[in-house]
Amino acid sequence: MFLPENIDLGQSEKYVLSIRIKTDEFMFSISDPENGKGYCLRETTFSTNDNLLGNIQRIIFDLNFLTQEFKRTNVIIVSSDYELVPASYFNIKERERLYNFTHNQEAGQLMSGLIEKQDIISLFNVEKDIFEFLLRNLWNPHFFHHSNLLINLLEGRGGVTNLRSKVCLNFHGNFMDVICFSGSKLVHCLTYENEPAANQVYYILKLWENCGFNQLEDYIYISGKPDELVVIRLQEYIKNIERMNTPSEVYLWNEDAQKAPLDLLALVL
Repeated sequence: MFLPENIDLGQSEKYVLSIRIKTDEFMFSISDPENGKGYCLRETTFSTNDNLLGNIQRIIFDLNFLTQEFKRTNVIIVSSDYELVPASYFNIKERERLYNFTHNQEAGQLMSGLIEKQDIISLFNVEKDIFEFLLRNLWNPHFFHHSNLLINLLEGRGGVTNLRSKVCLNFHGNFMDVICFSGSKLVHCLTYENEPAANQVYYILKLWENCGFNQLEDYIYISGKPDELVVIRLQEYIKNIERMNTPSEVYLWNEDAQKAPLDLLALVL
């Protein structure tokens, strides 16, 4: 796989490697923390002839430079399989029991992450054989769920409107994230996968109603590329709907950075 000339893997220890895994896609970025313009983004789809583990193994073995020592190695898991728990109620000994109670499929390797400003713990599942393979073959990987990164990135954005309640919609591939804030406080965060546009509209409006948001005063921010029907239907009910632009500093970097998903950018902003 072609990498830009300004990425020198002979000095891999000065770069941050971030791998992003979805059910149908493998993406990675290599970034230089000292130079925003040194940002490389690459992606590949999975073969339908193999399962998720087999695809990940093939890509890591083919792109064996991913196993080198980097300044930091991150792994982002993109999925709808997660749970948010107030830190005051979180007991690490009970986390698996809690997760299994609220999900149909029992956890393989259960991971957790702190959403610090919200005082919330995110629990997310990684298939155990995938977790063990990545742990063996990558250099000291740190695991994140994409929703955790999004919440940390979005909670303070909104300028003067940050005093109002808001729903942030993030569309990426076949996923839709719905993140609801009352002021700066997180109220809900849900991820939907492979839902048609009509269902997406229903879920968004239902969450809006459940949160008690105001149709005339509160806001919806949209990131990514939703189906046009979603925007048209939402405009029939919600007055303030705005595009959520890519963070401005990214435009000073390069084209690869401008194409990166928000959760991936959150690790370098």
